[in-house]
Formats: sequence, C-alpha cells, structure tokens
Amino acid sequence: MTIPRLLYTAALRLASPAVLIHLARRSRRQAGVAEDWRARFGHGAKDTRSPVWLHGASAGEIQSLASLAAALEATYPVRLSAFTATGRARARMLLPDAPIDLAPLDLPGAWRCYLERTAPRLAILIETELWPNLLQAAGRRDLPVVLASARMSERTARRLARFPATARALMNGLQLVLAQSEEDLERFVTLGLPRDRGVVTGSLKTALMIPPDVRRQGIALRDRLFAGQPAWVAGSVRTGEIQAIAEAVSGVQESLPGAMTLIVPRHPETAPAFIEALHARGIQVLGAAALDADESLPRGAVVVVDRVGILLTLYAAADVAFVGGTLSPVGGHNVLEPALLERPVVVGPCVDNVRSAVAQLKAVGALSLVRDGLELGREVAALMADAVEVGRAGRAGARAVTDTAALAATVEAIGKLL
Repeated sequence: MTIPRLLYTAALRLASPAVLIHLARRSRRQAGVAEDWRARFGHGAKDTRSPVWLHGASAGEIQSLASLAAALEATYPVRLSAFTATGRARARMLLPDAPIDLAPLDLPGAWRCYLERTAPRLAILIETELWPNLLQAAGRRDLPVVLASARMSERTARRLARFPATARALMNGLQLVLAQSEEDLERFVTLGLPRDRGVVTGSLKTALMIPPDVRRQGIALRDRLFAGQPAWVAGSVRTGEIQAIAEAVSGVQESLPGAMTLIVPRHPETAPAFIEALHARGIQVLGAAALDADESLPRGAVVVVDRVGILLTLYAAADVAFVGGTLSPVGGHNVLEPALLERPVVVGPCVDNVRSAVAQLKAVGALSLVRDGLELGREVAALMADAVEVGRAGRAGARAVTDTAALAATVEAIGKLL
C-alpha cells in the first residue's frame, strides 16, 4: 500500500460517520428514501449468477452505463451499483429487471464484503471512477476491471502525476481502459497504464438511453404550463454560475418579456442562493411546486427547480438548453442529453470534461459558445426568437450524436474478456 493510499484510507475511516450522515441526508433530500447503511459497508444481496457488474457514481454516469448494461444483458447476467440514491433511482428506471445496489464506501473491508457476496466475473467502471481500495480488492480476487468510456482531464493527470507510485498502482489495477479519445488514452499511458491495455472506443454518451416517457412528459408539461410562450432551461448549474445566470435571466426578460425560464441547480440545496441572486435583480421567482399547477404559469415566469430526476423532462419541454458547469471552472456537464432531445445547446468556455462532444455539436451548428452571463442572455433570446433555427439546430444536433459505434466497439472489447 502506497503512503498516499494509506493516508487516504485512514482519513476516510475517520470521516466515515460524517460521510454516512451526509449521504443519509442527501438520500432523503434528493430521492426521498432512507439511507441503506448496510449497503455502505458491502452488504449487498448475495448473487450466485456470476454477473457482470457495472458501477457508476450518480445519475449521469448510470445514464451512460445503461445502454452498455442493456447490450450485455442479452448474453450475460448483469448487476449495477451507484454511489448516490439518485443514481440508483435512475438505474431502476432504465433497467428495472437488473439487481441494483448502493455502492459501499471506498474502504478495503467494505469492498471485500461486497465482492464476496456478489461474486462478479467482471467489473466495469465508467469514465473517471478510479477508487483505490476497490481496485485493490478486485486485484486480490483476480477480478478483471474495465474502465469504459474512460476520460482524464489534464488537471486530473497533473494531480495524479504528483504521486507516481499511487498512479502506477491505479493503472495496474485496470485490466482494460476503453478511452473516449487518443488524448485521454495517452494520459492514462503516461501515468503508467501498459499501452496494450488501452484502446480508443469513444464515449458511451453517444448511445444514451433516454427513458421512453421523457418526450411525452415534456410535451405535456409544455402544453399545460407555457401557454405557447418560448422557454429555456439552465440545467446542472453550479454555485460559481449564480451571478451569470441571474444576469442572463435579466437579459432574456428584457429581450423576450414573455419567455419562460427554468433553472435547475446541479445540487438542489443550492437553490436558495440562485433565488437570492434573482431577487437582488428584482426578478420574481417561483418554486418547483409551480410545475405541478393545473393552469398556465404567468408570462415570463422564472422557476427555480430544487428537484432531482426532472432535468430531462424539462429539456424536452423547453426550446433551448444551457448546460451548466461551463461558466465556472468545473469543466461542463452532459451536453448530449439535450442534444438527443433535439434542443439547441449553449455552453460557456469551461468544457474540459465534454470537449469532444462540444466540438461535435458545434461543427453542425447545434451548439453556441458564450463567455459570460450577458452573452448567454443574448444568445438564448436570439435562439428563442427564431423558431426555424431552433428546429434546424435541434435536429442537426440529434443526428450528430445519435451513434452506436462507441457502444458496439465497447461491447466487442469487453466480450474478449468474458
């Protein structure tokens, strides 16, 4: 065990009571369910099927894994886990027949217990899920681990490079890395991944499973609440974007007074900060309960939505989508979801996590780049004022990102290990 991993494990053990309390509160707040304490220490239901186990942190990662799980389920038994209650809820919605667990804390004993009880034949992690004690526990069981749709930003690579022994141990714990791009793969290799264990297969987000009812629910919500007015969504917005979003809302209201605005913070508990910033500009705000009304919202309504699991429906209801985490140094969230729903996408300049998808959408005129809240308001208003352009850009984006090649390549590569 390297010294950084030893310190990390000791710190997590000491912090585990506080972590568990935080997770319990978040599960209750975001998903309305009680925390499963036993699951956090590895006590998943026993499984005698020798399943392929797929793990994602939260709803976004599970959304990416779902198409892969569905493809593998045709041949092998599968099992999923998610670290958050919202991730588990999304998995249950997309794959109702598969066993789905809350993932343990990244503690050696918790993972040892979980792997003994579930006995998977193969573990598939997604994107950036490099958990040191999970990889160590898998190695001791000779359980092959695949990192699918793998990505690594320059920032993460630099951080890991400061601890070369730990980085090598992480890389050696991966049997196969299926990278989103050559740049991603090169960063893994530089950190110690043997080159013959890596291949570029692309991003699984190009084969996202959109729940079948989302479009229907979005249209129904639009017809019930918007009374023919244009609408835009600021989705997965972060606290570093509060002032920019408030400025954009003000700009939209000046240009298109009747337009509806739906603001969905990435973390629902930050909603009051967005409301405060809007009030400071004299903007009246409605809460998420307004979405349950039977009558149309007032013209120009601004709704701050502190709910989880509703963003896709709101994308489907709106005309234009701004994707958050791009006007603050977060790196961006999923731009493909609104694109698949035929919505023009607007993002800020901070797109390290979604750079290839942004380039793909921008190349077909389905995505706009803005620098700040002022430009965001102008761009959103200009798009909503041109219904023909909204339709053209939305259809172009959906065509550009509807691609199963990455899924097929991923399934083929994984099949060689099974």
